[in-house]
Amino acid sequence: MAESTIEHALAEAAAGLRALDLGDAFEPRAAQVLVEAGLHRLCVPAAAGGLGGSALDAVEVLSAIGAIDGATGLGFAMQVHTTGALRDAPTGSVSEPMIERIWSAVVGDGALFNNAATEEGGGSPARGAIPGTQARPPGGDAAADGPWRLDGEKTWTTWLPNLSHAFVTARIGEAEPAEVGTFLVDLAAPGVERRPGFEALGMRGSASGRLVLADAPGDLVLRRCVSAPDPRGAAPQAWFGLAIAAVYLGIGEGARDAVAAWALDRRPGDGSSAVADIPSVQLRLGRMDGALRAARIVVLDVARRWDDKREAADVGLAKLIATQATVDATDEALRIAGGPGFLVGRLERAFRDARAGLINPPLEDVALAGFARSVLERVRPPG
Repeated sequence: MAESTIEHALAEAAAGLRALDLGDAFEPRAAQVLVEAGLHRLCVPAAAGGLGGSALDAVEVLSAIGAIDGATGLGFAMQVHTTGALRDAPTGSVSEPMIERIWSAVVGDGALFNNAATEEGGGSPARGAIPGTQARPPGGDAAADGPWRLDGEKTWTTWLPNLSHAFVTARIGEAEPAEVGTFLVDLAAPGVERRPGFEALGMRGSASGRLVLADAPGDLVLRRCVSAPDPRGAAPQAWFGLAIAAVYLGIGEGARDAVAAWALDRRPGDGSSAVADIPSVQLRLGRMDGALRAARIVVLDVARRWDDKREAADVGLAKLIATQATVDATDEALRIAGGPGFLVGRLERAFRDARAGLINPPLEDVALAGFARSVLERVRPPG
C-alpha cells in the first residue's frame, strides 16, 4: 500500500479486532476499533482530512480485515464502497457542498455510511428493481429548499446498528417512466427506526437489519429517470464489486491460514507426525492456496485498472472468482479438519460466511450472462 498511514491504521485496527471475541453475534466494538484506528477515513481525499486510499489500498485493507472476521469486513466494506464511489464519481454528478458535507461528517464525527436500497419483495436493485419507498419534496415543491420526506422500509441494510447515515433510494412521484432519487438520511433523525435483521446462514455478525422510514427527512443527493444511466458512471458498481471481492477473498485466506496452523499443531495417534505431514492434506491445502492466490492476482489487477484507467469491465469477474475460490477453500478446510472443523468455531463460521458471497451482486448468473454476451458480440459475423 502506498501510504504508510494506511499501513499503520490497518495494523492498529487488526490488533484491536484480534483482541475482541468475534463470533456470530454482532459486536459493535469492532466498528469502534476501526474508527479509532482512523480506517473509516480510508477513501476520503487527503485534502479533506482522509487517508486518500486507492481502490488497491481498499482491497488490501478489506481482505486483511476479512481474514480476521468476515462480518466485520463486510460491514466495513459498506463504508469503503460508498465513500470510494463518491470520491471517484464524475465531477458534477454529486454537488460539491454535499460531498464536502459527507467528508466533514466522516473526518469530524466518525460517520459510517451504507446504501439502503433493497426492499422486501422488490428484488435486487442491481436487477433494476424500482423502489417502493416514496419521496415527497419539501412543501410539495420540488424546487423548494429543505429536506424531502421519505416513507418506506429497506431490508438487508448491513451494519445497521453502527451506521450514522444511509443513502436511501426512493421513487419520486408516480410518473412513468419512474424517477428515482438517492437521499442522504441522518439515522438519528425523527421518523427513522432500526429493526433487527434476519436469522441468516452466514455473516450473522454483520447485523443486516431493516430500516423503516416514516416521514423521515432526507437530503437529495441525485435523481434520475430509471431508463437513464447513473450520473456517477461505473464508480458505484466498481467499488461495490471490488469491496465485496476483497472481503470474501480475505475470508478464504483466513480459513487457509487457520487450517494450516491447525494441521501443523494436530498430532493424532502416537503423536509422531502432524496432520500437515499427510500427503492428501498437503494436496488439499495446495489446491486451496493455488485458487486463492490466483483470485488475489485477479482482484488486485482489476483494482489497479480501476485506479489507473477507471476500467470496470472485469469487476464482475473479480467478484465471481474471489467468491468461488473462497467457497471452495472453506470446503477444503472442513475436509482437512474433519470433525474438529465441523464444530462451532472459526472454520465452521468461515464455511457459512463464504456462502453469503453468492447472493451479493454482481450475482453469478448476471456476471456469466454478461461474459457470454461479450463473447457472442465479438465473434458474431457482421451484417
